[in-house]
Amino acid sequence: MTDVLRGTDFVARLPERAGRAREDAILEAVRAGRLAPICWAPVHSEHGGRRATFFVSADALRIGDAEDSVRINATARTTQQIADLLECAMPTTRICDLVWEQASVRIKPCIGAPDAAMASTARMLDHHRRVEEQVAGRTGLIENVGKHWVLTNRLAGSRDRAANYGWYDQGAAHRHGAHALWQPLGLAHDLDHVDYSQVVRLVRRRCLIDDAERDLLEVLTDPALARLASSEGPLRVLRQPGVPEKA
Repeated sequence: MTDVLRGTDFVARLPERAGRAREDAILEAVRAGRLAPICWAPVHSEHGGRRATFFVSADALRIGDAEDSVRINATARTTQQIADLLECAMPTTRICDLVWEQASVRIKPCIGAPDAAMASTARMLDHHRRVEEQVAGRTGLIENVGKHWVLTNRLAGSRDRAANYGWYDQGAAHRHGAHALWQPLGLAHDLDHVDYSQVVRLVRRRCLIDDAERDLLEVLTDPALARLASSEGPLRVLRQPGVPEKA
């Protein structure tokens, strides 16, 4: 008999309080292949006469099977570790913007109270269910599934900060270029912050530049190509600072 893990059962076994034990359980589930199937959606970019296709998870990372899976919350530390396991990278603000622009399913941010329970497992499950209600069974590239941990040069020189970004909404209180966001690029949180809004969206390192396969990390450092994937130009920060790369 196939060993099937239902997402709701997995979440029910997690510690209610955020912390290392919960993060370790999530990471172990990823290592064990307990993820719901990931659809890698192509996201297209053009700059300076060059074309790129990046492959982004169409939804936030979900643990469970195809019939019962739950979008999980994770710290920036855990998100980087998951990215390493899946041969992926954390997104940039530019890639997040492209996802919003090209999303086939757009929903309103599921904003909850910023209270003492915002990091609890119960709030994780509640946020997931609220997103599900809005998605209503639609498939394709989806946004807003939550806020995202992102790469930015503003993290250079810091080993205890993390950058988050997202929650697009035309009626939002803040503006960023042509996009309205509730969460513009911010470095208010440390590596181990988590709350109900911080989901895991990743980008595959394999990408296409003018139809030729390239490594996203190489693209991000190339002065001639970086702006296809980065609004800051070439990046000096290619992974979450403070999270060592496994040998």
